Amino acid sequence: MKKLIFSLLLLGSLPIAMLMAQQPAPGAQSRLLFDDDGGAVQVVPANLATGDNATFHGGAVMKSVQQVSIFLGSGWGDSSIRARESGLSNLASGTPGMQGVFSAHNISLLNAGPIQEDFSDLSRASLNDLTIQQKLADMLQSKAIPAPHASTVYVVFLGPGINSSLGGHKPGTDYAAYHNYFHLKAGEIRYVVVPFAANIDDQRAAAARALADAALNPNGNGWY
Repeated sequence: MKKLIFSLLLLGSLPIAMLMAQQPAPGAQSRLLFDDDGGAVQVVPANLATGDNATFHGGAVMKSVQQVSIFLGSGWGDSSIRARESGLSNLASGTPGMQGVFSAHNISLLNAGPIQEDFSDLSRASLNDLTIQQKLADMLQSKAIPAPHASTVYVVFLGPGINSSLGGHKPGTDYAAYHNYFHLKAGEIRYVVVPFAANIDDQRAAAARALADAALNPNGNGWY
């Protein structure tokens, strides 16, 4: 996601109080965390029952959304885990209320794109957001996943046994999923990261909420 703090600093000095206002309140689970290179990232709270009091900040929302699913990690090779893929690869049609959210904001839902399975053994690695970005860049370079267009949101489902983090924050404690973006020659790469959850309903709910966030707040100045 657009590096909010650094962009503001480039525009001129700001009062410390204004910068501090962007920090999560002590003891509260913020919808914004900081990623591995200091940018503000919108997350889905680990407690999925937490309400969402999003307000509009003037930015554009996506006009249409196409989910392109990536199932990453050797855990997806297990037949019992792999059976989840069909319920996760088309969140718009499989999540109650999601179509209503998109319709309310005049966002068209396109048919889900092709899925990509990468059963690499990542159990000994520590994945952070920069690792995810590099993985997406490599997949685009090798044409393992389709090139992005204005509607594309890559949804990366992490398999069981993967040790992942976001700027030092841990899934299941600090967040359930998140969305972010970065730029390549291929264009703007919008993506969602969904750590594995033991309960598939929780995993699907976290993924759907993050996908909706990506559509409503694609560049950090929409609804959040």
